[in-house]
Order: sequence, then structure tokens, then C-alpha cells
Amino acid sequence: MMAATSRKRGGRERLWRAAAGVLGALLLIWALIPLLRHIMNVGVAALGAAGLLLLIGAIWFGEAKRLLAYIWNRRWLRFMLLVVCGVVVALLVLFIVVSGLMLHAAAEKAPENATVIVLGAGLQGDQPSRMLRDRLDAAARYLEANPESVCIVSGGQGADEICTEASVMRRYLLEKGIGEERVLMEDQSTSTAENLRFSRELIESRGLSDRVVIATQEFHQYRAQSFAKQEGLQEAGACTCRTPLYLLGCYWVREFAGICRMLLLGY
Repeated sequence: MMAATSRKRGGRERLWRAAAGVLGALLLIWALIPLLRHIMNVGVAALGAAGLLLLIGAIWFGEAKRLLAYIWNRRWLRFMLLVVCGVVVALLVLFIVVSGLMLHAAAEKAPENATVIVLGAGLQGDQPSRMLRDRLDAAARYLEANPESVCIVSGGQGADEICTEASVMRRYLLEKGIGEERVLMEDQSTSTAENLRFSRELIESRGLSDRVVIATQEFHQYRAQSFAKQEGLQEAGACTCRTPLYLLGCYWVREFAGICRMLLLGY
């Protein structure tokens, strides 16, 4: 009986060990791919750290068990472990709730013939990056389907950029066949909040429709729409483009951190 119980326990341990190893390897790969493309952000760091911890736990499973037993048998260490576990669980619950909000915002219906706001992103020299190009392609499709719409391309010049994002974005849309009179530039903003603030000022000064659709990735829609509503643009729909799967993890986690900052600090 004891031998059967021991074998059963050993089987469960091997299963947990294998699951931790596979999940850890996948998370580590998900973090390494953006790094190979010279992308480093808090999402990459979080995924990499989680993957590394799971892999270490899987490789040195016995040592990890003994360490946990040592901690559990000492009252103050047990208290600290419970606090850490509580914080991790709370963060996971918050992550699930915020992810639900992000998915809902990404599916927000776009009103017809609204003002399109294309949010800036990084450049590659004087060309749009992959993510910026996806935003512009989504905006171009909307503009073609809604001939009365006007577009604002919003983005200033970063410290490592040779020109403003807005100028590159405007040129790209004109090359796609969008009329010059339909593409306005806002080239002073340096953040999502400024994108929406300065675009709202341009909407007011030009007498454009205050019904807007925001062209950006799915992970970015919730925060962008929140800033739009803070600026009084109450009808803000989504002109959503998809993020490549190999980049989605790190940007989703980074955006979660950005949303937490926005909820706590307002920016």
C-alpha cells in the first residue's frame, strides 16, 4: 500500500515537473524572440523571469521542495511566503480582469465616417516600423470604407528618430492613395496621453467630428480609448490591428503595467 502511494506521489511530481519545465521553456522563448529583434521592455523581463523560475524549479525540483519545506517550518519565513503568494495571486486576478477590459475595448464597434486618430509608434529610419505600418494599413482600410472621414496622424520625434512619426505616417497614407486633404498631422506628442490631447485640440480647431476611431493594436485600445474619453471624446471606437503572436506576450504584459499606472496615477 505504501509503495503504491509512493509511486502515485512520484507520478504526480513528475507530471508537475514536466509541466513546469514545458511552460518555463515556452515563456523563456516568448521573451527571447523580442530580444533577438532588439525589443526590451517590462513585458520581456516579466516573461523571461517567470520562465526562468519555472525552469529552475523543474530542473532542481527536489532542492526546491526542500527549500519550501525549510521555509514552511519557520514561522516568519512562512509568513513572508504567504504574503508573496498573496501578492502574486492578486496580480494574477488583476491581470485577468484588465485583460478582459483590453479585449472588450479592442472589439469596440467603430462608428461610420468618424475622425480617425492613428497613434504613432517607432520608426525604422524614415520608414514606419512593422507595428506602425499595421496601424496605418488598418486606418487606410477604414478611410476607404468611409469616404467622409478625415484622419489625424499623431506622433512627434523620438530621441532616436531622424524625423517626426507623423510625417512618415502621412507620407505612407498618401502613397496608399488617401487624399492629401484627408490626412492631418499632429507632430508634437510623445505619449499616448499627448496623442489624444493634441488630436482633440486639432479636432476642435478644424471643426472635425468628435466621434473618433483609434487605429492601434488590440492591446493598446483600452488605454487609448480611456485617454480619449478623458479628453471629452466620448464616442471612441476601435480601428484595431493584430499584433504578431511572437510579440503579443511582451506587449500585452507591458500594456498591463501601463494601465495599472494610468489607474493609479492618471497618466
